[in-house]
Amino acid sequence: MKRSYKRQTGFTIVELLIVIVVIGILAAITIIAYNGVQSRAENSKTVAAVAAWAKALHAYNAELGSWPTSNSCLGASGTYDSSVYGGRCWPSSSSGWVVSAGFLSQVQPYIGNTYPEPSTKPVIDTSSGNEYRGAMFYRASATDIRIYAQFPGVTTCPMITGLGDSIGGATYSNGRSCYYRLAGP
Repeated sequence: MKRSYKRQTGFTIVELLIVIVVIGILAAITIIAYNGVQSRAENSKTVAAVAAWAKALHAYNAELGSWPTSNSCLGASGTYDSSVYGGRCWPSSSSGWVVSAGFLSQVQPYIGNTYPEPSTKPVIDTSSGNEYRGAMFYRASATDIRIYAQFPGVTTCPMITGLGDSIGGATYSNGRSCYYRLAGP
């Protein structure tokens, strides 16, 4: 009597484990790549918004011979979440770190009706717990006029058209806070 062996088809447990490991590795690579792309996109949004604001502020200064009189976060009035630091882009208790209606009305003829909005993804100072968002116009003195901008996921400040290289800032655990000089020493 001749025995007939039927070959079983299917995957062994080892083959299935190898496939699961490969899928896991590919998923991890995809997640890491996505996070990098997302961070670069957020920072590109901030660079474009700050460049547009710098152009408008330079036009304002060229025509009027002065700079806006109030400090302001850059963006529209609803850019910064009011549930975080009361809508401030900078965690100071001062009310000067919100989007200022007076500032917007001063620069509106130079920027138009659509205010460029920087990313509001925070840069976090873990030593103080403060979170910095977006960008702001800041009069450090009558002659030292700056724009501060936050860039999560980087350790160096990007060059911004109309502002050039950053002249200062601080590196935190998840990114960099940079400042650029519009005018000054």
